[in-house]
Amino acid sequence: MTLEQDQLDTQALLDRLREQHQVPGAALGVLQLGETADQDVITSHASGVLNLDTLVAVRPDSIFQIGSISKTFTTTMIMQLAERQQLDLDRPVIELLPELRLGDENATRTVTLRHLLSHSSGIDGDVFTDYGRGDDAVSRYVEGLAEVPQLFTPGTMFSYCNAGFVLAGRLIEVVTGTSWDQALHDQLLQPLGLRQTATLPEEAIFGTAAVGHAGQPGEPRTVIKRWQLPRSIGPAGLINSTVADVLQYARMHLRGGSIGDTMIISPESAHRMRTEQIRQPVGQQRDGWQGLGWMVDHWDGHQVFGHNGATVGQYAYLQAFPDQRVAICLLTNGPGAGMLWARLRHALLASYGLDTPIGIDQPPADPYRLSDPVAAVGRYGRISETYEVTRTDTGLRVDVRPTEDSPDPEDEPESLELIPISQDHFVARADPSLPWSTYSHGTFTREQNPAGGDYLYTGTRLTPRLS
Repeated sequence: MTLEQDQLDTQALLDRLREQHQVPGAALGVLQLGETADQDVITSHASGVLNLDTLVAVRPDSIFQIGSISKTFTTTMIMQLAERQQLDLDRPVIELLPELRLGDENATRTVTLRHLLSHSSGIDGDVFTDYGRGDDAVSRYVEGLAEVPQLFTPGTMFSYCNAGFVLAGRLIEVVTGTSWDQALHDQLLQPLGLRQTATLPEEAIFGTAAVGHAGQPGEPRTVIKRWQLPRSIGPAGLINSTVADVLQYARMHLRGGSIGDTMIISPESAHRMRTEQIRQPVGQQRDGWQGLGWMVDHWDGHQVFGHNGATVGQYAYLQAFPDQRVAICLLTNGPGAGMLWARLRHALLASYGLDTPIGIDQPPADPYRLSDPVAAVGRYGRISETYEVTRTDTGLRVDVRPTEDSPDPEDEPESLELIPISQDHFVARADPSLPWSTYSHGTFTREQNPAGGDYLYTGTRLTPRLS
């Protein structure tokens, strides 16, 4: 098969799967490392439209929001500063930021950068307070963390935490004496030549930028009349970029922190970002862990590292495969992207001999029979969402409700059937076209939470029981 034929097949696959999953627009990039850096190849494909109101076509160099993939950029910047001995991953953050106040006094004294970069700080992480468009947005956000609850003792558990990465970004500001946005440009974007990567909408409009869309499965997609998250969330998820720029960044990581003569971080730091820091909750990986920034897994004995991102109706995916010397990036602008990504990735990686999973958790082949009482029954809550698990005549249900502090408070509540995998581990989904979500019940140890109690893992977030 010629390269041209291979590209044509990839384009046809992208078009077919995008239409099947009702995603308005998508850009796909594939990086293949060569024997030397000058032999590396990035190919890009585009499908659909950027905006269903204007019907402007997606181009291979169109700009999308990459959401939480931004967290790995922030982590890379931290590793640079640590190499210069301007930061220490294991010293309490308060030593550099003496004005820091968290919702828990012990956490204020003990939380470290390692906790922040591995989602093990215990801070309730889904805080999206808007502190305006000024260069002080991140510092004002961090001041607001004094009012945010602490879920568990730092370092003892995993819970996905946007707030922790904003705090890490604030430390970058303190050390560099500039805004996180400017530090990003100086430390990463300019050295790597990422000319189509930025953080603010006034920069994105110089390219062809996608807008987010909403819509339930089987329903028409509609444009969301809001473009991005608040600037205060920058270090956790504000970057916008193209598939080629994202893969140039991934290329640097696959090549041990350098491309040619341009060294961003040392090989040791690149390796440390992928080493195990803490295990994610049950059902979230097959043989993997949380690194520093990167989420790491192993498929067929081969390591894979990457990150996903979700913002205002836009969904981004990046995964790199060191043994196969390949990385894949998919940027999209509408719901349905999760299954599009899973099936696209499965098809593309098959040619490299990898059998990648379509989903992580699946219902059991033989139904699991619950015994009473079911410990998970009850109400759970954190800043952005509440969950109520109830016993029904046929099993269990969970009612999911966004709060006024949710990043999408206009989301409709959901009522889902929980299918048990064991007495404390369940999966649910709202529609057969969607991937399964994981719900797991657990009880705090004294080390994890001296106050005791129990919790529900909802996806990768820990949600305590409400008193």
